[in-house]
Amino acid sequence: MFTGKALIAVKVMKPFGDWKGGDIVLVEDWKARELWEAGIVEVVDETDKVIGEIDKVIAEERESEPLTLLPEGLYERAEFYAYYLENYVRLNPRESVDTINVKLTKLANLKKKLRDLKLIRFNKILKAVMLRPNSLELLSRLAPEERRIYLQMSKIRNEWLGDV
Repeated sequence: MFTGKALIAVKVMKPFGDWKGGDIVLVEDWKARELWEAGIVEVVDETDKVIGEIDKVIAEERESEPLTLLPEGLYERAEFYAYYLENYVRLNPRESVDTINVKLTKLANLKKKLRDLKLIRFNKILKAVMLRPNSLELLSRLAPEERRIYLQMSKIRNEWLGDV
C-alpha cells in the first residue's frame, strides 16, 4: 500500500536517532506509518492541503482534454491520509466528539474527492486507449498506478482490434 514515494510531515514525540522531541521532519509514507504506530511521531495532518491539491487537479482535468500531469505522489499522500484518519478515529475513542467529527468529515471529503479524480482520469484513460494505445507521450503524464491500467488496457485493445 505505502510505496515510499510520498513524503509525510511528522512531529517527533520521542527522541529517535538524530531527531529530538519536537522536531518536524519529512519521511516516506511507510516510515511515517511505522513510526506513528510505534508512538514515536505524531502525523502532521495535511489532509486539507491534499484535498486542495485534488480539487485543483479536478478543475484542471475538467478544463483540458488531454490528461494533465499530477503532482508527484498525490495518490500516495491521499491514501496515507485516508489510512491516518481512519486509524486515528479508531485508536483514539476518548478524543472529543468535535475532533472525531472533524477527522471523519475530512476522511469522507478526501475519499469523495479522490474517487472523483480517479473517475475523471479513468474515463480519459479509456478514451486515450481507444485513440492512442501505448503512447509514450501519454505514459509520461500518468501516475504509476494509471500507467499500469493504461498499458494493460492498451494490450487488450490491441489484441482485440489490432492496429486499427
